[in-house]
Amino acid sequence: MKTIRRLAVVLTAILIIALAAVTASAADSHVTSVDINKDSVSMKAGAKTGLRISYSYQGEKPDTNDIHWSSSNDAVVTVSNGTVTAKKAGTAEVTVEFEGETDSCTISVSAQKPAVVNTSQAYRQLNNYRSQYNQHVKKSSGKLVPLKRDRKLEKIALIRAKEMAETGKFSHTRPNGRRGITLVKGNKAKGENIARGQETCAQVSEAWYASTGHRANMLRKNFRKVGIAGYTYNGTTYWAQIYSS
Repeated sequence: MKTIRRLAVVLTAILIIALAAVTASAADSHVTSVDINKDSVSMKAGAKTGLRISYSYQGEKPDTNDIHWSSSNDAVVTVSNGTVTAKKAGTAEVTVEFEGETDSCTISVSAQKPAVVNTSQAYRQLNNYRSQYNQHVKKSSGKLVPLKRDRKLEKIALIRAKEMAETGKFSHTRPNGRRGITLVKGNKAKGENIARGQETCAQVSEAWYASTGHRANMLRKNFRKVGIAGYTYNGTTYWAQIYSS
């Protein structure tokens, strides 16, 4: 019996030592360093780039879901899972944190050269919508005529798109406090559609048509002329449609 008791004590001691060893090993499992693959990056507003990290650790492999990215200035750049999006000109630090270990990369963003969008497709799409409307109404209800591309209205549309882009204020109200539609002179029917963020004429046309208020302007019977403009500034395109009778 004494021999059995001694053996039990020895086995208990071995088990305690083994558990202590496992506990110690688990406690030593942690990230010891983390490094971003670039120290600095230069970008144009509107561009994207990807950052990668390498890391060292002790013990079991750490859970990569614990990797956290952040930007020191979301107005300049945003970051998600290492993908950096440049918003506007400026400088920001992108930081990665992994179990208390951190590293940073300096992102320098320069302004993108402003550009006027070729909106020829937008005119075609607008009149396609009016044509499609005609297929579903009776002649007695009044068919819609194709809208004429008007250069004066197009200049006004470009003024409006540039105002919004350069001020960052998405509004039917101009910087001087007056309504955008006041740029159209004379006592006539007039209307304005605006949008931002769409990258193509097709996208903005679809967005306008999907909106009840904007679609009403697109299909209004007493409108005869239209001007459309798109203006890209710091990676974001602002759009305007100006209508008149």
